[in-house]
Amino acid sequence: MGSYLLRRILYAGLTFLGITIATFTLIHSVPGDPISFLIGHAGVASIPPAALESIRHDFHLDEPLPVQYLWWLRGALTLDFGRSIVDRRPVTERVLEKLPSTLLLNGIAFLLAAIIGIPIGLWSAARSGRPVERASAVMFFLLYSLPSFWVALLLMEFFSVRLGILPLMGMTSDNYYELGTAGRLGDRLRHLVLPVLTLMYAQLAIFARFSKSALTEVIRQDFITTARAKGAGEAVVLWHHALRNALIPLITLLGLTIPYLISGSVIVETIFQWDGIGLLYYNAILARDYPMVMGLTVATALFTLVASVVADVLYAFADPRVRLGEAAP
Repeated sequence: MGSYLLRRILYAGLTFLGITIATFTLIHSVPGDPISFLIGHAGVASIPPAALESIRHDFHLDEPLPVQYLWWLRGALTLDFGRSIVDRRPVTERVLEKLPSTLLLNGIAFLLAAIIGIPIGLWSAARSGRPVERASAVMFFLLYSLPSFWVALLLMEFFSVRLGILPLMGMTSDNYYELGTAGRLGDRLRHLVLPVLTLMYAQLAIFARFSKSALTEVIRQDFITTARAKGAGEAVVLWHHALRNALIPLITLLGLTIPYLISGSVIVETIFQWDGIGLLYYNAILARDYPMVMGLTVATALFTLVASVVADVLYAFADPRVRLGEAAP
């Protein structure tokens, strides 16, 4: 188990290094200059060349790209991701400031998608071949295929514009601080509904389809036929024998949903103006705020890689054949 875990950590480290190199290269290849953006945003008509060069030197923008990356990597290894070019605040401070909002949004969407999607998939698999199973398969496919920005606009149009029962965007109402404790909680929950629905619908379909496929595959195994031949009831066969084995692959799926949720947060938070990591990422890219983009890349990559490693380890614990196979030369 130790060699299996060490190998997974090594792969994660190499993947992380590749992600930072690719992101650093891509963000610097995008047309535009962060200093020019900052000057234009501040409304300054011109700036002395000496001052401009001084600003570029402070952020190492006057050096070759490989040297700039090495400067960034040197700071990242000491957990110093520099300062935002836009507001000169430490990147780590800004990321930690926005992180709770994104964790709240993603956590609720993840839990609801798993709690609703997995039972639906298992229920559908138990009715394999019936019209309701075929209809659910079509529904799952449609949900997964719908683009999130389109769904978000539909939800906003129906629940906010037409019915007026849910807030259009933002995290709180204008009178949030005038409300009592219960009022604030209710206001925050109302603002969460549309972003959570937009973030969870496709993930719910993935959980449902995957759990259905996993259970259907297990039902076809010989040990299920043997259990039925011994006189075990259908409920016992499904819930005692099949379900435990079908849930093993779901461990990996649960870990791999983290990248989807994080990437979806950029779109969802931007549309609904949810003040979290996704919105900060979007604004940083528009402003060519290189230190902020790299800091956010590190944060999201770490979440993704840690989730992947944890999923691999849990899968190995659940199925010893995995770790034995990985440990073999």
